[in-house]
Amino acid sequence: MNETSPIQLAMLINGCDVWSENTLQVRDPGRLTDVVGEVALGSVEHVDEAVGAAHAAFQSWRRTPVGQRVRLLQQAADAMDAMASDLAVTLVREQGMLLKETQRDVRNGARSLREMAGLAESFLQAEQYEDGDALVRIEKAPRGVVAALVPWNAPMGLTMGKVGPALATGNTIVVKPSDFAPLGVSLALKAVASFFPPGVVNVLHGDAAVGAALVRHPLVRKVSFTGGTRTGRAVMAAAAETIKNIGLELGGNDPAIILDDADPAVVVPELVKGIFPRSGQVCYAIKRVYVPKKLAPAVLDAFVDIVGRYKVGHGLDPRATFAPMNNRNQFGIVRGLIERSRQAGAIVHELGTPLEPDNWDNGYYVLPTVVTGLDPHAELVVSEQFGPVIPLVTYDTTEQALQMANDTEFGLASSIWTADPQRGLALSSEIEAGVTFVNSHGRTALGDRHMPFGGVKQSGIGRVRTTVGLAEYIEHHAISMRKQISGDRA
Repeated sequence: MNETSPIQLAMLINGCDVWSENTLQVRDPGRLTDVVGEVALGSVEHVDEAVGAAHAAFQSWRRTPVGQRVRLLQQAADAMDAMASDLAVTLVREQGMLLKETQRDVRNGARSLREMAGLAESFLQAEQYEDGDALVRIEKAPRGVVAALVPWNAPMGLTMGKVGPALATGNTIVVKPSDFAPLGVSLALKAVASFFPPGVVNVLHGDAAVGAALVRHPLVRKVSFTGGTRTGRAVMAAAAETIKNIGLELGGNDPAIILDDADPAVVVPELVKGIFPRSGQVCYAIKRVYVPKKLAPAVLDAFVDIVGRYKVGHGLDPRATFAPMNNRNQFGIVRGLIERSRQAGAIVHELGTPLEPDNWDNGYYVLPTVVTGLDPHAELVVSEQFGPVIPLVTYDTTEQALQMANDTEFGLASSIWTADPQRGLALSSEIEAGVTFVNSHGRTALGDRHMPFGGVKQSGIGRVRTTVGLAEYIEHHAISMRKQISGDRA
């Protein structure tokens, strides 16, 4: 293992490190006896300082030419790339994921900064219309101070996915990382902040009271939150007190429908890639699979064969192909879902092999699990498990599968798997979701350039990525000018 001295991190307010008497200790989810570091915990008073600094910086930052803002974002992305190796290792040790997954997260963070920088100049150009009587100009103005609350499962990509559009459009930002993965993202944010004037980028750590104070603060004009739906409701209620703009990327119970023409030997190896990344701890990972009854035995056999090969261990162990879960609460939720499914009469297939059986209880390890024989309305099927357990539910007709897929309060992502892509494309419009994939469950290079991401129903409000995501961070300011004042008098 990569053993290093514990990291000590302050908050960042107005360009300065800010310490406090209270700290949060961060332990390795795959080796709980190891302390990775600690961060200074903020208070409601620190929230006021950070938002005040961001508000003061906004007065000049909003007037900074967009070309200069773009150049600074590109330089910040380069800085992230330069420290990518160290950031990825830190992420493994605080977050629990495989090293290749945290390396991808760091790359995604730098890429998010570059993507927004690349879109900003053309996007922010004002629209102008004119006739003989009047001129109308539509400007795109920054909102002000942005409060960003980010989760632990992909902190680099998700955080920079908020920082990039906020700064590119002329806003300032206060970021509150998750208590379950605050180290790597705070190190990255401090590096990014060094390229901008003091107060443009601020970092707070703290509990729910700190998050609530940040969302409620009257000088915050936009809240961007990624996390669970329950917390999202609380964020929405708090933001309503001062009528803030909100962006919510919330939970999902993402269905995958295998159609009756699919070949399990072809489909399942790809399907698994959409189920178990980050040990199933991905908002838009597949959470339930609908299988035609005639294909169910072959689909299960393929799952058992592929998932049974996983080697479960620490994220820095080069032999590991599957890592632990992140935290005690989510670990308990998933173990409870598995046990209650077993008690309800389902068949539970716990697969994979522990690499360090003696260390198993020193981390949040769960074997990748496939569950069959469940009722379509069973708890595991209707819940967002956010962990390495997947139910396979059988169906008789395509109409029945679509009905079950849509019978949920969630609507983040979804996928259809078929030997006939055109058939999948036709059915995709019938699914109630923000995103539907056909014969994959992940973004393509083309999708990265053109697909906004977000949910419907209780999976969220707003979109990220592309110019649709940039638009979440601006106000349209409409200006109308009459060319000549009438000389008529009453």
